[in-house]
Amino acid sequence: MGRLNALLLLLPLLLLLLPATEAAENVAGSKPNIVFVLVDDWGYADVGFRNPAIKSPMFDELAHTGLLLDRHYVFKYCSPSRASLMSGRWPHHAHQWNIVPQTVPLGLNLNFTAMPAKLKQAGYSTHMIGKWHLGLKSEDYIPVSRGFDTMTGFLTGGEDHFKQTVECGTDFWTDRAPDHRNGTYDAYTYRDVVDQLFEAHSAEDPFFLYLSLHNVHTPLEAPEEWLDVYPVNSTCKSRRTYQAMVSIADNVTALVVKHLKEKKMWDNTLIVVSADNGGAPCSGSNYPLKGCKGTFFEGGVRSSAFANGGLIPQSMLGKSVEGYIHIADWYPTFCGLAGVDPSDSGPGKFPVDGVDVWPLLSGAANASTHDEILLGFNFTESDPEQGAIIVGDYKLVVGSQKASCDSLMYSPLDYPCTQGPAAPDCDPNCLYNIREDPQEKNDLYHSQKAKA
Repeated sequence: MGRLNALLLLLPLLLLLLPATEAAENVAGSKPNIVFVLVDDWGYADVGFRNPAIKSPMFDELAHTGLLLDRHYVFKYCSPSRASLMSGRWPHHAHQWNIVPQTVPLGLNLNFTAMPAKLKQAGYSTHMIGKWHLGLKSEDYIPVSRGFDTMTGFLTGGEDHFKQTVECGTDFWTDRAPDHRNGTYDAYTYRDVVDQLFEAHSAEDPFFLYLSLHNVHTPLEAPEEWLDVYPVNSTCKSRRTYQAMVSIADNVTALVVKHLKEKKMWDNTLIVVSADNGGAPCSGSNYPLKGCKGTFFEGGVRSSAFANGGLIPQSMLGKSVEGYIHIADWYPTFCGLAGVDPSDSGPGKFPVDGVDVWPLLSGAANASTHDEILLGFNFTESDPEQGAIIVGDYKLVVGSQKASCDSLMYSPLDYPCTQGPAAPDCDPNCLYNIREDPQEKNDLYHSQKAKA
């Protein structure tokens, strides 16, 4: 491994030696800094603490020394998870489409008060880096119209990582104007923006960063210096590229942590890291969970997630939270930490569905605050009968899930590049005790129809 590659991997480890010093500005009652890192199409097993083939030292350390969010749920693909995060609603109360094609007038309901707009009411500076995927038909939908002070990134659902092109155009923006830094690997530009944001920010002011990384979404692309971190994979070339893309996401996150510590903001920070859905079929590994992105099986909707930061009580660090959390819960949780009313009622919008999970994170409560989680419900013409709900220990999955490359059939180190055998599907529905059977191997639907 070259000297540059070694330094790239050592950076996160060196950061961990930085003390979380007590900052004078972190007086009692000050508003905490909030960072949310969303990793795109990140497989459940595609992180070092679950898979030694992946080099992700910062993710590993944040999970080990913070809180592992073991039952964190999202939607089965990109845009609806983001809509839930930004609005606090279940996906079927926000939207369940993936906003394709790009020109249709769809996006996050303009009647909703988006998360950054709520936080601005509490005096936060609000910043977004990366993928939006919540509407672009008019300026009303874009991030700086929804409460973000600044935004650098792209508005669609995916693009070339090096050229920032999608279909026949370039999609790369800063605030409301095209950003002509396109042509550089996107995560490298995002690192530059992270540096700029922290250089300009006063540590006395509350800070919100939504780091919505494009990695590890297709197209699978990575610079040579990161490919060289990994040996040529015995399974296939694309898997090696995917692994490198995870390491890049880890590296950008490490830079954020570095700045938070150097600016003495860490002691008053909550950082949450999550996937937006399970790993994509035939590229990400969701082992040992069943299914993949695009399904309501656990491999599609139970995400890798963890939290850290000085805001979390010392007594909770190094633990695993087993209570249910949905990505919509971060809206009322962040509002609560900021001292803002999370309610958002009014004409043309459903009320907020998420619940404040800070009692679960802080140790004030030891049980889930959710009686049920509605993962999705009858939403598209192509899949009109699909849906899923969790109630207590049980999960009902409705309709054919059309899973492919089922990661139950492969170890995380040997995930295939070609289309694998489909997962056993629901006929017509499935019922699982996901506490006793997290791999969803034992379908109880026909034996316990009354419960279903």
